[in-house]
Amino acid sequence: MATCQPCPPSNSFLPFTTRCCRRAIPIFFLLCGIAGAQSKLVPSVDVFGGYSHMALQSNDLGLGTFTQMNGLQFAIAVPQIVKGLGITADASGHWSTGLEQFNYAIGPQYTWEFTQFRVTAHAMYGRAQTRLRDPGSTFLNPSARDRTLIFGGELDYPIGERLKLHVGDRLMWRVLQADLVWTSAFGETQYNIRASTGLVYRFGKH
Repeated sequence: MATCQPCPPSNSFLPFTTRCCRRAIPIFFLLCGIAGAQSKLVPSVDVFGGYSHMALQSNDLGLGTFTQMNGLQFAIAVPQIVKGLGITADASGHWSTGLEQFNYAIGPQYTWEFTQFRVTAHAMYGRAQTRLRDPGSTFLNPSARDRTLIFGGELDYPIGERLKLHVGDRLMWRVLQADLVWTSAFGETQYNIRASTGLVYRFGKH
């Protein structure tokens, strides 16, 4: 069920994005610190941060077939709990002129290690917060908080040694993370496509 929550009117996309970046960057470094502190307790902890793009199915919301949104994504994972089987927690936010969505999810993943790259598949369950930013002349921004299911995978490529950094293969480039994000905002089902890229730092043994 959708709920209406009073929110301040949004006058500009850029200031909103700037505020989110200012909040996200300290969170990313906090996750890095937590992962570093746990490096002696777990085999490996991966921290990811980067750019994300989402094509959100919005025909039922009166915004066209798909709304293209830019955003940020962060994740922390323990990839090798038992022979490739691990767990990951994911958070992302995407914005457009008239719509925004935040997803928070956690679930299992499986990793295949190759000589030059790493492939991971995952399935996650969590919550999605969807908000219409320009609902017309009203001062209320309709919003909905419902479940989200995320199915996808990622391709990681080590770049630390190639950039001659003193981190070995701990620094990796997430060439692509592709996900099907299933949400149910405002009582309707949306099948959304999310594509992300960024950097992964590996803490602990690997």
